[in-house]
Amino acid sequence: MTILTPTEQNTKIDRQRPVSVRMILREPLTPISSEKMIYHISLDIQRLGLSFRVGDSIGVYGQNNPNLVDAWIKALGATSQEIVTHPKTQEQLPLREFLTFRANLSRLTSSFLQRILTVAPAGPSKEKLALLFDEHQKETLGLFLKEYEPLDILKQFPPETFPCDLVCQGLSPLLPRFYSIASSPTYSPDRLDLTVSHLRYFHRGEERFGVASHFLCFLANPQETTIPVYVQPAAHFTLPKESSTPIIMIGPGTGVAPYRGFMQERLQQGSTGKHWLFFGEKHQKTHFFYSQFWQDLEKQSILRLTTAFSRDQSEKVYVQHKMLEHAQDLWDWVQEGASIFICGDAEKMAKQVEESWLTIFMQQGNLSLEEAKALLLALRKQRRYLADVY
Repeated sequence: MTILTPTEQNTKIDRQRPVSVRMILREPLTPISSEKMIYHISLDIQRLGLSFRVGDSIGVYGQNNPNLVDAWIKALGATSQEIVTHPKTQEQLPLREFLTFRANLSRLTSSFLQRILTVAPAGPSKEKLALLFDEHQKETLGLFLKEYEPLDILKQFPPETFPCDLVCQGLSPLLPRFYSIASSPTYSPDRLDLTVSHLRYFHRGEERFGVASHFLCFLANPQETTIPVYVQPAAHFTLPKESSTPIIMIGPGTGVAPYRGFMQERLQQGSTGKHWLFFGEKHQKTHFFYSQFWQDLEKQSILRLTTAFSRDQSEKVYVQHKMLEHAQDLWDWVQEGASIFICGDAEKMAKQVEESWLTIFMQQGNLSLEEAKALLLALRKQRRYLADVY
């Protein structure tokens, strides 16, 4: 991977050639004491030739937590300056640099285990690991790989048991993490905004963090730390060509990020179209991201705003429930040619939102379930039902 600098504007920026940017702003969108920490982050993209459109995402190459890297170096019994070979590029790098910038330190693979077993000293630890590769233990091996990390394996043996280069050769590459762009290039051409949720979890009693989110929210120093990034274009998740086309935006949590860019773009266009946002989170007081922006648009009659704060009442209320409350109006908007956008959680939210649309189609359009599904499919084909889910 080659990281470009601002002076290399004419070189194509992509996954293999990210460009180096700096952070100009990082501010919390939630209280510091909140169980869920969300940050607004602005990146300086002046003179970089980083072109994007609303709806696109940005790929961020993060850095592993220094504390985790230190734990690896300790487990290897190394000094951190040992030279290791990158398994794909064959670059020669100091161990600390490789572990910090190039290696996925959390993903345990069967090939890593097999590599360790080739040089592991005889004993109970080696025997247990070897049993996982019995032909009758495939399910057990799969569960083991999900539950453990490579560092857990190294800690089962004394330091200096394994050559640093052998271990590093078995690690997966550190891949970019993707974030929806939360700004419009026509509204703020020199800045690119992100809405980042800081991932924090515990692994076998030890605190862990999401690589890119921790890097962006805590490790990177504004105006100083360089951040390798590139644009990941959205296939179709962007505004309709006609600025007068009504849009319905459904985005709980950080799924609201691209819609901030959508509305900035529509403001620049002087759009006459109608806009409706469904936003959901836990509490209005602490989790209403960009509330002033949305409420100002609502006051100007530019945006129709419907919110669902699930923990602000005894019964949990989500965006899909609010959709059903406004079924008639939503049906009318669809009949008027509105485009529907859904962004956020793929596992539950997107499915439940889709079920709500089917219910609305059946109730308001007097359609059977099969006819409602056919309508939804037609909207997808017309690129009027677009999802960016993860």
